[in-house]
Amino acid sequence: MNVKAAYRLGAFLVVTLPMMVAFQNCSALDMGPAELRTGTPVVTEEVQQGQKLYVENCASCHGSVKSTAKRSRTAEQISIAIKTESQMRMISLSQSELELIAKALSPESYNPPPVVNEDNRQEFACTPGQLQKTPMTRLTNREYKTALFALLDDFATTLKSDATLVSKINAIPTDVATENRDTLKEQSLLMTAPISNALFESAFRASELVAGATTGLRNYPNTGQCLNAGSITQSCHQLFVKELGSRAFRRPLGTTEANEVAARFWDASMSKSELLQVTFTGVATMPDFLYKIYDRGSAVVGSTTVLSLSAHELATKMAFFLTGAPPDTALKALADNGQILDDTVLAQQADRLLGTAGAKDMIRRLFRESYGYDVFDRLQYDSAFINGVNTSGLGEVMSAELDGFFEEVVLNRSGTFQDIMTSRYTNATDARMGVIYNVSAVTNTLAEDRSGFLSRAAMLTKRSGFTASPIKRGLSIVEHVLCQDIGLPPPSAPTSLPVLTEDMITTRYRTAHSTEASGTTCVGCHSRFNTLGYAFEGFDSFGRSRTSETIYKNNQALGSIPVDTSYTTKEITGNSVSGTGARQMSEQLGMSDRAMMCFAKHLKRFEARIPADTNANCQMNRSLTTLYGKDGTQGSIVGAIKSLVLSPEFRRWKY
Repeated sequence: MNVKAAYRLGAFLVVTLPMMVAFQNCSALDMGPAELRTGTPVVTEEVQQGQKLYVENCASCHGSVKSTAKRSRTAEQISIAIKTESQMRMISLSQSELELIAKALSPESYNPPPVVNEDNRQEFACTPGQLQKTPMTRLTNREYKTALFALLDDFATTLKSDATLVSKINAIPTDVATENRDTLKEQSLLMTAPISNALFESAFRASELVAGATTGLRNYPNTGQCLNAGSITQSCHQLFVKELGSRAFRRPLGTTEANEVAARFWDASMSKSELLQVTFTGVATMPDFLYKIYDRGSAVVGSTTVLSLSAHELATKMAFFLTGAPPDTALKALADNGQILDDTVLAQQADRLLGTAGAKDMIRRLFRESYGYDVFDRLQYDSAFINGVNTSGLGEVMSAELDGFFEEVVLNRSGTFQDIMTSRYTNATDARMGVIYNVSAVTNTLAEDRSGFLSRAAMLTKRSGFTASPIKRGLSIVEHVLCQDIGLPPPSAPTSLPVLTEDMITTRYRTAHSTEASGTTCVGCHSRFNTLGYAFEGFDSFGRSRTSETIYKNNQALGSIPVDTSYTTKEITGNSVSGTGARQMSEQLGMSDRAMMCFAKHLKRFEARIPADTNANCQMNRSLTTLYGKDGTQGSIVGAIKSLVLSPEFRRWKY
């Protein structure tokens, strides 16, 4: 590239790349951090009193009540902390004042409790017409790759296989980060200078490939083969930008807008190759390509902050949500003629997209982000304990089993929520999984104790070593399956269980006596979720079935004691339920309103890329109603996904 071309591209990027980073700063559209996390709080007089007391006594150390890590602390926990933490002992509060602070920290203070509908099912409290603010999210790395490849396919389908391009795309800093506890989520509210620089590097390599695609340039649509000439005229360049921009921005560009974009890159002194490189790189680094922007629709009657999505915006939003890719040819055509705005056509296209390969990837990411089964501690075991099984790469094998489970049960079988909680399907073929599941060869159907995804190896190996962890197993369920806010442990919480004097005791006994003892800082939270983990004591730390637990001391087996898998909990339904073992608990969770409401939250969060707030409650109720089904028969998860797409809220943009 000559000096003039480099200068022009450099000048464009000097403006554009900082704008990409700064652009992200307004991506939440003036939503503060607390609004993104919790939605609009429900503030009663008691909550206001509790907030005032919190500010006076707690905020200086623990931060704002809207962002503190002390959410969901009970009056008892606060009282214990005041008595045991040296820096808090000067605080003097009555029992009623402690209860007011606890109320201010409770989930109900920032999220209204569910209501009971006419079918006696719980649902989200909502006011008709509510709409969550729409974030200005950038394409995730996964979506960026599919979008860039789609542009290259218009020139030659082989370009996306270029090793240098693939390497540069893979070098984009990861946008997958730990959010909450043990869950990896794609972060599309994230733009940094390293990310923007890597996006430019990828776009520029793609531009080099495009400049060399002779046949693709000659046949590029709506350019009258003018790109076949040895040099490019300004009018030809304008035609090229209009077509490329329409495809990159996922909406038609008018002549005036296209010419304005083209003027940024036009330089008659550049060679054809250089002009193509500058133009393609520039278009592929503009916010209209890198971000999901839905601001071209008309204003909704009666609102000054809500726009209806245009046909192309609706097609784009649905395509990225259901497939992680921009609209394909069929969807573009329906957007061009406006038919995509018809409910029947939209439903048909949702069905079609859910049958594509992209939908499989969407399901994989949805359930990984919802339930965190792709997050592992290091699988470190004594070789004798696991009979010499090679654990290299085993975590990925375990995750892949559940990827295949959800793909089959949700997509291929149109499964219900109860199905994912109780199905015994597996497609695992790795012999190591056969060892864990105690079968000579893994078949499509596992034993009854493996009902549902919670009883699979990826969910059970939450701590390696000789003993399983009912704490980690229970915490995973209460937070990710039931969406109950536990919060972080207090600073004084031990990092390991205290050593009890008895040698021959089960892990359950040790856990209960260490964390559920009255008067400790642990009891308030652990009494809520430990019992959920106890139901899975029928599996050891490697995920193998067992009826007794071998007790170890200094890596030596002392003997074994029968395990106890009984449980009693209020977390599943809000009322006390009891049972024995993982299978029974999974069946109860499969029918739980709380668990299905939690999944509806996960689904909305996955679509919007930000946590659902109370303004999304009406839309989530549409998915929830589908999950509940009719006459005792649950609706499919695919149906719940479609319900979200077909909701009026999905067609709108709120700023």
